[in-house]
Amino acid sequence: MKVIMLPLLCICIALSLTACSEPSTGQTSLSTDRLTSDRVIAAQLSDDATISALLTRKHHLSVWDNDSKSLINEWNESDFIEELYHISLSGNKRLLGTAGKHRVSIFDIQTGKLTVTWQVDGFDPEARITSLHLSHTGNEVLIGLNEGSVFTVDLVNDQMSMFLVHDGPVTRVKYAAHNQQVMSASHDGHVLFWAATTGKVIHEYINQFRITSVSYDEANRKIFVADALDNQFIADSLTTQALSRLDYLERYRYFRQALFVERGKILITSSSKQELASWDVQTGKELAKWNITAFSAGTTVLSMAADSSGTLWSLSSDGALETWAIESLHISRSGL
Repeated sequence: MKVIMLPLLCICIALSLTACSEPSTGQTSLSTDRLTSDRVIAAQLSDDATISALLTRKHHLSVWDNDSKSLINEWNESDFIEELYHISLSGNKRLLGTAGKHRVSIFDIQTGKLTVTWQVDGFDPEARITSLHLSHTGNEVLIGLNEGSVFTVDLVNDQMSMFLVHDGPVTRVKYAAHNQQVMSASHDGHVLFWAATTGKVIHEYINQFRITSVSYDEANRKIFVADALDNQFIADSLTTQALSRLDYLERYRYFRQALFVERGKILITSSSKQELASWDVQTGKELAKWNITAFSAGTTVLSMAADSSGTLWSLSSDGALETWAIESLHISRSGL
């Protein structure tokens, strides 16, 4: 087992659908479309940025076509057995997984029909679901719990395994190595890669505090890990060798979402509020910093994805879907 141990924007009040913030360093969105006026508590863009899934605080779940901005399907509170907190799109965009505190349900995106649902019970009677991930086909499901355990579920073979791999709530789960491995992140400060069949830890990354952001780029062998108190790094995901740290002047900088683009050469990060930034992965230098469009105070990015044309897509807690030209984000701030 290998281990790495590394060490007043204006508040906007929306009176209408008019944006109340502008990019801070000249970055202008190519498009801005608000898919819902309700506050969004969970959202996900598909990997190719063609569809969006949104869950609002009014318990409304919807899936949208990003090109036409048309509604593909929707579900209301009466369609769920319990209140929802987590959603996950399958990689092939055919299924949508949902989870409350104790139950997982999977819906067919095109027909809207419920395909399967089951109760999740952990080692601890008080355990509740804290993270959810569907594989490319949606036939395999990962479920993280607040007690530190992770369920691996094979729906085709009707098999379920449970592994106690963390000492705190599991906030992120994802399949790796063609579903042979699982990546999990937790409030215990650990990011683990472990065998999906045995639970044996293969790689381990350790920070001092709870993990707030993880981005795993399997194709380009890179991983970004950040915790709640200024500890972050970019590493090789196979050798665990540290490649760089992000270089900034602030004493503390909180990272929420992160995404590798341009074949792993550029990292895009979001803050806990409106800010996005781009970074040179090799040097850790900040290239650009700008704001998403805000329709309310406290808005933040919930999901990001890049399409094949070189466009970055962001989806916010205001339900705003925005696009940005990745090429323009390569420009050093000193040249803006």
